[in-house]
Amino acid sequence: MLMLGGGRGIPARLVRTTLPRLVLVPVVFRLVMLAQALWMAGLTGSSVLWTFAVLHLVPNVAEAVWIFRWSPAGTRLVPAADAAVAVLFVLGTTLVEQDAVITSITWTHLMGTVMIWTLLRGAPAGAVVIGVAVALHTALDPAATLGLFLTLTTALVASLALVGLVGASMRFALGFGEQQGRAAERERHRRDVHDTVLQVMESFAIPAPADELDPAASLDRLRRTARAQAMRIRISLEHEPTGPVGLHQRLRLLAAEMAAEGLRAEVVIQDEGAPELSEEAAMALHDSAREALRNTLKHSGTRRAVVSVEEIGGGVSLTVRDHGAGFDVGDRRRGFGLENSIIARMAEVGGFARIESSPGLGTRVVLLAPSVLRVPVG
Repeated sequence: MLMLGGGRGIPARLVRTTLPRLVLVPVVFRLVMLAQALWMAGLTGSSVLWTFAVLHLVPNVAEAVWIFRWSPAGTRLVPAADAAVAVLFVLGTTLVEQDAVITSITWTHLMGTVMIWTLLRGAPAGAVVIGVAVALHTALDPAATLGLFLTLTTALVASLALVGLVGASMRFALGFGEQQGRAAERERHRRDVHDTVLQVMESFAIPAPADELDPAASLDRLRRTARAQAMRIRISLEHEPTGPVGLHQRLRLLAAEMAAEGLRAEVVIQDEGAPELSEEAAMALHDSAREALRNTLKHSGTRRAVVSVEEIGGGVSLTVRDHGAGFDVGDRRRGFGLENSIIARMAEVGGFARIESSPGLGTRVVLLAPSVLRVPVG
């Protein structure tokens, strides 16, 4: 595991999961080389050759099945079992007549053994396997010692290169993921500030008829709103939510929040049964609806809006409707609120948002969230 740099930026759990899968590389290499050797020998190969081929095939298939079927921790048995089979191959080769194809199968198996020990136990273990294999082969066939040593050393170097390549790829992927995560967190923070602090501050600046008729009441309303928002921010900073809050409850709390700011938002629920939504989808609908209501409060010239919710096939539809001033959707440049607080927010949960408006005919914002959270592609 240290070869991948488990202590230098790559989580140990990821290393433990990845390394056993790398054993498939020498297994596939052996099977490809076996097919090549049998192709060169043709159908005229001896029964001894085919026996060696079967004995070579079975343990490799068993290793592949073991890696896929059992947990990565179970791969502790693989190196020892593989080395035992390699010893049997070397001993078996000396008992039969010298055959180039059989020798090729044996050496291929030894190369795979070196790679497996190097991948799972590190370079020193791979070097030890090379030493044992060369010593055993020297005692049985001294003439081929140098060739075997160079072949197994190549397998060791290839294993180290593979581990280095995988480690570099993992570090790059983790670094890219962290970069994307930080960017997403910055965007979420900007959106939250826009939807809470900035929107409330802007609502304070909107003149109301009561400001001149009853300045004391307007000042009291402003203070109550400021206290409520400050408390909400403090709670969000100091406490984690104790449990999931349903969409219907979120919308009723939102209506109360908007009422404190001077907008009467009527919540119409078509079906009182709790819709099946993920926490992320429910939050996206709530936050997008809040942005739409705040836009109504700031731009529409009306103090009333309707929020309707209904379940449709495969998701939940939420509509925010007002009969205010409206605007020309085609001519108006979309601001941060529409693009980031509504459209982008819904896209992040696999849903979508549609804004319909015309001058003098009010505005309708239609939101759709899927029942199952979908990660957008691209």
